[in-house]
Amino acid sequence: MEENVQLPFQVPRQRGQWRLALLVASIAGLLLLGGILWLGNPFQPPAAPSPSQPLPPMDAETEAFAKAIGLDKLELSRWQNFLGQSVTYLDGRLTNGGARTIRALELTIEFQDPYGQVVLRETFRPIGGGRPSPADPRSAPLKPGESRSFRAAFEHLPADWNNALPQIRVSGLLLE
Repeated sequence: MEENVQLPFQVPRQRGQWRLALLVASIAGLLLLGGILWLGNPFQPPAAPSPSQPLPPMDAETEAFAKAIGLDKLELSRWQNFLGQSVTYLDGRLTNGGARTIRALELTIEFQDPYGQVVLRETFRPIGGGRPSPADPRSAPLKPGESRSFRAAFEHLPADWNNALPQIRVSGLLLE
Protein backbone atom coordinates (compact mmCIF):
# COMPACT_ATOMS: atom_id res chain seq x y z
CA MET A 1 0.00 0.00 0.00
CA GLU A 2 1.50 3.24 -1.16
CA GLU A 3 0.63 6.44 0.59
CA ASN A 4 0.75 9.84 -1.01
CA VAL A 5 2.98 11.70 1.39
CA GLN A 6 3.42 15.43 1.00
CA LEU A 7 6.40 17.07 2.60
CA PRO A 8 5.83 20.40 4.39
CA PHE A 9 8.21 22.41 2.14
CA GLN A 10 6.56 21.24 -1.07
CA VAL A 11 3.78 23.34 -2.53
CA PRO A 12 1.38 21.63 -4.86
CA ARG A 13 2.03 22.85 -8.43
CA GLN A 14 -0.78 24.30 -10.38
CA ARG A 15 -0.55 23.91 -14.12
CA GLY A 16 -0.23 27.09 -16.14
CA GLN A 17 0.59 29.43 -13.24
CA TRP A 18 4.12 30.11 -14.49
CA ARG A 19 2.74 30.99 -17.92
CA LEU A 20 0.50 33.64 -16.41
CA ALA A 21 3.40 35.13 -14.45
CA LEU A 22 5.57 35.18 -17.59
CA LEU A 23 2.80 36.86 -19.59
CA VAL A 24 2.26 39.55 -16.95
CA ALA A 25 6.02 40.22 -16.68
CA SER A 26 6.35 40.44 -20.48
CA ILE A 27 3.46 42.90 -20.79
CA ALA A 28 4.84 45.04 -17.95
CA GLY A 29 8.29 45.08 -19.58
CA LEU A 30 6.88 46.08 -22.96
CA LEU A 31 4.81 48.87 -21.39
CA LEU A 32 7.87 50.17 -19.56
CA LEU A 33 10.00 50.08 -22.71
CA GLY A 34 7.24 51.77 -24.73
CA GLY A 35 6.95 54.52 -22.11
CA ILE A 36 10.68 55.17 -22.19
CA LEU A 37 10.75 55.34 -25.99
CA TRP A 38 7.62 57.49 -26.17
CA LEU A 39 8.75 60.01 -23.59
CA GLY A 40 12.36 60.02 -24.71
CA ASN A 41 15.16 61.31 -22.57
CA PRO A 42 13.86 64.49 -20.86
CA PHE A 43 17.39 65.54 -19.84
CA GLN A 44 18.78 65.61 -23.37
CA PRO A 45 18.32 68.78 -25.47
CA PRO A 46 16.13 68.34 -28.53
CA ALA A 47 17.98 67.13 -31.60
CA ALA A 48 18.56 69.32 -34.61
CA PRO A 49 16.08 68.98 -37.47
CA SER A 50 16.86 66.24 -39.94
CA PRO A 51 18.71 67.30 -43.12
CA SER A 52 15.48 66.96 -45.11
CA GLN A 53 13.82 69.58 -42.88
CA PRO A 54 14.92 73.19 -43.37
CA LEU A 55 16.35 75.18 -40.52
CA PRO A 56 14.31 78.16 -39.31
CA PRO A 57 14.99 81.44 -41.14
CA MET A 58 17.90 83.43 -39.80
CA ASP A 59 17.01 86.42 -37.64
CA ALA A 60 19.18 89.34 -36.53
CA GLU A 61 20.67 87.34 -33.64
CA THR A 62 21.72 84.35 -35.76
CA GLU A 63 23.03 86.59 -38.55
CA ALA A 64 25.23 88.41 -36.03
CA PHE A 65 26.39 85.07 -34.59
CA ALA A 66 27.20 83.74 -38.10
CA LYS A 67 30.00 86.32 -38.35
CA ALA A 68 31.75 84.58 -35.44
CA ILE A 69 31.88 81.23 -37.29
CA GLY A 70 35.28 80.66 -38.88
CA LEU A 71 35.72 78.80 -42.16
CA ASP A 72 39.31 77.99 -43.00
CA LYS A 73 41.60 75.35 -44.50
CA LEU A 74 39.33 75.15 -47.56
CA GLU A 75 40.63 72.77 -50.19
CA LEU A 76 39.21 71.14 -53.30
CA SER A 77 40.17 67.62 -54.36
CA ARG A 78 38.91 65.21 -56.96
CA TRP A 79 38.65 61.44 -57.00
CA GLN A 80 38.03 59.39 -60.13
CA ASN A 81 37.28 55.68 -60.37
CA PHE A 82 38.31 53.31 -63.14
CA LEU A 83 35.01 53.95 -65.01
CA GLY A 84 35.81 57.64 -65.35
CA GLN A 85 33.24 58.83 -62.81
CA SER A 86 34.57 61.62 -60.64
CA VAL A 87 33.62 63.16 -57.32
CA THR A 88 34.84 66.58 -56.23
CA TYR A 89 35.36 67.15 -52.52
CA LEU A 90 35.41 70.39 -50.60
CA ASP A 91 37.29 69.96 -47.32
CA GLY A 92 37.44 72.62 -44.65
CA ARG A 93 37.34 73.42 -40.97
CA LEU A 94 34.63 75.19 -38.97
CA THR A 95 35.40 77.06 -35.77
CA ASN A 96 32.78 78.31 -33.35
CA GLY A 97 34.09 81.71 -32.30
CA GLY A 98 30.88 82.68 -30.53
CA ALA A 99 29.71 82.25 -26.95
CA ARG A 100 26.87 79.81 -27.66
CA THR A 101 26.72 76.19 -28.81
CA ILE A 102 25.76 75.52 -32.43
CA ARG A 103 23.18 72.71 -32.73
CA ALA A 104 22.82 72.89 -36.52
CA LEU A 105 24.60 74.81 -39.26
CA GLU A 106 23.75 74.94 -42.93
CA LEU A 107 26.13 76.26 -45.56
CA THR A 108 25.23 77.40 -49.07
CA ILE A 109 28.03 76.57 -51.49
CA GLU A 110 28.05 78.34 -54.86
CA PHE A 111 30.27 77.38 -57.78
CA GLN A 112 30.78 80.06 -60.43
CA ASP A 113 31.75 80.24 -64.08
CA PRO A 114 34.61 82.48 -65.37
CA TYR A 115 32.15 85.42 -65.63
CA GLY A 116 31.13 85.21 -61.96
CA GLN A 117 27.71 83.68 -62.64
CA VAL A 118 26.53 80.93 -60.28
CA VAL A 119 26.48 77.60 -62.13
CA LEU A 120 25.76 75.34 -59.14
CA ARG A 121 24.26 76.09 -55.73
CA GLU A 122 24.18 73.37 -53.08
CA THR A 123 23.34 73.38 -49.39
CA PHE A 124 25.30 71.29 -46.93
CA ARG A 125 24.79 70.74 -43.21
CA PRO A 126 28.16 70.02 -41.52
CA ILE A 127 26.65 70.30 -38.01
CA GLY A 128 23.35 68.71 -37.09
CA GLY A 129 23.14 66.85 -40.36
CA GLY A 130 23.97 63.26 -39.52
CA ARG A 131 22.14 60.53 -37.72
CA PRO A 132 22.41 60.93 -33.96
CA SER A 133 25.30 58.61 -33.16
CA PRO A 134 28.76 58.87 -31.69
CA ALA A 135 30.19 57.54 -34.96
CA ASP A 136 28.94 60.52 -36.98
CA PRO A 137 30.61 63.78 -35.89
CA ARG A 138 28.05 65.85 -37.82
CA SER A 139 25.35 64.93 -35.32
CA ALA A 140 27.16 66.47 -32.34
CA PRO A 141 26.76 70.17 -31.52
CA LEU A 142 29.76 72.49 -31.84
CA LYS A 143 30.59 74.12 -28.50
CA PRO A 144 32.16 77.58 -28.15
CA GLY A 145 35.85 77.55 -29.11
CA GLU A 146 35.68 74.11 -30.76
CA SER A 147 36.70 73.34 -34.33
CA ARG A 148 35.60 70.53 -36.60
CA SER A 149 36.63 69.39 -40.06
CA PHE A 150 34.02 68.78 -42.72
CA ARG A 151 33.84 67.29 -46.21
CA ALA A 152 31.20 68.02 -48.83
CA ALA A 153 31.00 65.83 -51.94
CA PHE A 154 29.81 66.95 -55.38
CA GLU A 155 29.25 64.31 -58.04
CA HIS A 156 28.27 66.49 -60.99
CA LEU A 157 29.93 69.87 -61.42
CA PRO A 158 29.08 71.85 -64.57
CA ALA A 159 31.66 71.95 -67.33
CA ASP A 160 31.73 75.76 -67.31
CA TRP A 161 32.77 75.93 -63.64
CA ASN A 162 35.90 78.10 -63.25
CA ASN A 163 37.74 75.45 -61.12
CA ALA A 164 38.16 77.94 -58.27
CA LEU A 165 37.06 77.60 -54.66
CA PRO A 166 33.31 78.16 -54.35
CA GLN A 167 31.67 80.99 -52.44
CA ILE A 168 30.46 79.73 -49.04
CA ARG A 169 28.01 81.46 -46.72
CA VAL A 170 26.06 80.48 -43.62
CA SER A 171 22.42 80.12 -44.68
CA GLY A 172 20.96 78.39 -41.63
CA LEU A 173 21.86 78.37 -37.97
CA LEU A 174 20.30 76.81 -34.88
CA LEU A 175 21.77 77.76 -31.50
CA GLU A 176 21.31 76.27 -28.03
